[in-house]
Amino acid sequence: MTDSTIAGKPWALWKIGIVTAIASAIGNLVLMMLTISSLAVPDSFAPLTPAPIVLWSFIGAFGAIGAYALIRRRSDSPQKVFAVVSVLVLILSFLPDVVLVNVAEGPFGGATTGAIIVLMLMHVISFAIVVPMLRSLAK
Repeated sequence: MTDSTIAGKPWALWKIGIVTAIASAIGNLVLMMLTISSLAVPDSFAPLTPAPIVLWSFIGAFGAIGAYALIRRRSDSPQKVFAVVSVLVLILSFLPDVVLVNVAEGPFGGATTGAIIVLMLMHVISFAIVVPMLRSLAK
């Protein structure tokens, strides 16, 4: 994978991915702890438990790394293109959360409005952590 320079030393994008994924997961876990009781999220709502939060934070961060690496190889202005693609992906990422309103059973059943808002905020937190970190660390 492409190397980047951080404080004069080369860093592979996968290392940057690990750092951004951990930061994203921590940010989302903090949000979960701060909001889950105040927004009456049912205990049975699986997406707002630690394991899926960490898993999806890592998937999102490494997805962003992959997209950034691809854009960086093929674009003359990768920072701008990545910024636009990131915003579009953020907007599209809200769609599955909205669909959860209609799910009545199973691990995704019982989604309250509060739970869906928390999920959407987690997407925003991941975006706010991963995109700036990636754009600045991977220059």
